[in-house]
Amino acid sequence: MESISLNEQLAIISVEGADAATYLQGQLTNDIKELDTNKFQLSAHLNTKGRILANFIITKTNENQYYLITDKNNAEKILPRIKMFVLRSKVTINILDINISLDNAANEELIQIEIAANKYITIGNSNLPNTTNANNWHKLLVENSLPFIYPESAEKIIPQQINFEIIGGVNFKKGCYTGQEIVARTHYLGKVKRRLVKFTTGNMPAIGNQVFSPTIDNQEVGFIVDYYEEDGKFMGLASLQLDYINDTYLDVEQKHKLEECKLTHEIPVK
Repeated sequence: MESISLNEQLAIISVEGADAATYLQGQLTNDIKELDTNKFQLSAHLNTKGRILANFIITKTNENQYYLITDKNNAEKILPRIKMFVLRSKVTINILDINISLDNAANEELIQIEIAANKYITIGNSNLPNTTNANNWHKLLVENSLPFIYPESAEKIIPQQINFEIIGGVNFKKGCYTGQEIVARTHYLGKVKRRLVKFTTGNMPAIGNQVFSPTIDNQEVGFIVDYYEEDGKFMGLASLQLDYINDTYLDVEQKHKLEECKLTHEIPVK
């Protein structure tokens, strides 16, 4: 089994206690009860304006414990916010000191999430070699159109603007949670003008940076969600206004265009 350490890329927030499920149900975009039958789920924590503060890959480890896997640099930032409404709930929330790796084979003795075909996020491997490859992790995310939120992109967008509802990260029937009103109103009444797009470019982008279109006088039309490098080119994900997919640049000087832009998913028709 080939293992690549993700200890520098990911962190695990443990939510444990008799009220863990009830607490998370009121904080996240997905229905935590579905983890009674599903191995994992995608979910997000929003601010009151419906914008994503952090998103997670969540798995249930026992009856009253959930692991929320998120970007390591965002974990410390989001932790106080997640704890904010605990009050008297029987819940303990903390960041675990535990190995996380990306493996290419299953191991029944460890907690694993098959995040893509034959690609497993593995938790608790004590024999993890001291190797890391951040570029390979970002490549996996981009190739599978899986948007992660980082500190540089937090609070920029609502879930639909990175297709989060299309990939199963939002449940519209679960009831109230922070930011739910905005997300639901957009789903039922609004038209989403920004969506997740794949692109290539010859110049290194930066996560969270705005992109521009000369079609509307070099105004901002989106931002970089993620990217990786291969053979001197950069492939990535961006949240872009749909009207300007074919005329978007990393810079207002129009030197570095986003090429080969295409939607990552078919957009549902209402």
